[in-house]
Amino acid sequence: MGRLVGKALPHQFDFIHSKARYPLLLGGYGSGKTESLVYRVLRFLTEIPRARIGVYSPTVDLTKRIHYPRFEDIFANSGILYKLNKSDGIMEVWMPGGKCEIIFRSMENPSRIIGYETHHAILDEADVMSLEKAMDVWIKVLARNRKKFVNPDGSTGINSVSVVTTPEGFGFTYTMWGKDHINNPDYHLIRAKSADNHHLPKDYISNLRATYPPQLIDAYLNGEWVNLNGNVVYSGFDRYKSNTNLTMKDFPRSQMLHIGMDFNVGRMSAVVGMKPPEQDARRLYCVSEFHNLDDTPAMIEAIHARYPDRMITIYPDASGRSRKSMDASKSDIKLLRDAGFRINAPRKNPPVRERVLSTNTLFLNGEGERSLFVNTNECPELTMQLERQVYDDNGVPVKDGLEDINDALGYLCNRVFGLAKPTTTIGKMRVGI
Repeated sequence: MGRLVGKALPHQFDFIHSKARYPLLLGGYGSGKTESLVYRVLRFLTEIPRARIGVYSPTVDLTKRIHYPRFEDIFANSGILYKLNKSDGIMEVWMPGGKCEIIFRSMENPSRIIGYETHHAILDEADVMSLEKAMDVWIKVLARNRKKFVNPDGSTGINSVSVVTTPEGFGFTYTMWGKDHINNPDYHLIRAKSADNHHLPKDYISNLRATYPPQLIDAYLNGEWVNLNGNVVYSGFDRYKSNTNLTMKDFPRSQMLHIGMDFNVGRMSAVVGMKPPEQDARRLYCVSEFHNLDDTPAMIEAIHARYPDRMITIYPDASGRSRKSMDASKSDIKLLRDAGFRINAPRKNPPVRERVLSTNTLFLNGEGERSLFVNTNECPELTMQLERQVYDDNGVPVKDGLEDINDALGYLCNRVFGLAKPTTTIGKMRVGI
């Protein structure tokens, strides 16, 4: 085994030997994902007597065209005895610990993932499926992956389900590894760029760059989650360049909290922003968030519980002047004011375009300067929605009930800094242009 993987690329080595329950190799085209899959399986065959490993692909055709030939090629060149029964989708492999089995299955029909048990499983290109279908497959595979075994050191083995895939938008792998379990050590994310594979032909990457638009290059060459569905509304946001590690603890308790807020029954949202001590500094740091709260009283209670005895200014949706919450005699904004918060709210909201432009300009202006930063660990919902929201065919931001937190950020940015409009002088008059 050591001889076979001795020339593995660093990300391949990390994936092959990962001890996590759920490792993910997220890589660009040509980054060696399939090779990593094969050698991870081979590692299990050498460690577990009579091992049974499940290998899953999006379609039967991909199993026949990619998995079968690659496993046969490596086993034949390594002198490993095997027998492939294509009709049953089972490859028998004879190892020193006894006869092992690799069970090949398609993910096309999750209901057919039944009737067997495995020690380990690997899903190939899981991101090509819809999120709903991929989650169904994931649950079915976890249910099959329960066969007990002992590690070479005598300890009880831990069943693992791993994934190798090129990212396809914000789908299955983003939900599991980039959002829901981002701080869970059981979920091990390993990234692989196409450029990391020095075995590729010299013109491979340049040909891909000439074939795909920039947003797809990040996915297909760098293994990044990007929005593939349309023109992103908040194009200035970059989860790495716009990230900050600052938290509420990095600001004095005497400093004002600035909270943008959007009203929606059952899914109220708010973003907590902090300005640096220098009052004239044009910077804003988003350090916390609230989302999916039932109503304004629930939001008030949550803010008081998290930030007792703090000075707070709320920048709410101006429509809250007329909305009614739990108390039918009071508007949402009056409820906030009565709760002791300072309120910054105009008579009506600015045009959507102006609000979006204000936010995008803070994320990245024409001079390449960034003034708006998001702690992506503390604000995972905001991060996700900034990356996901797109324009429709009429140039209007798509609203499917999840982007309210983006609006909350927009109210905050527009009222704290506004939109800097250039001016020109005509005689003694200064006129905005």
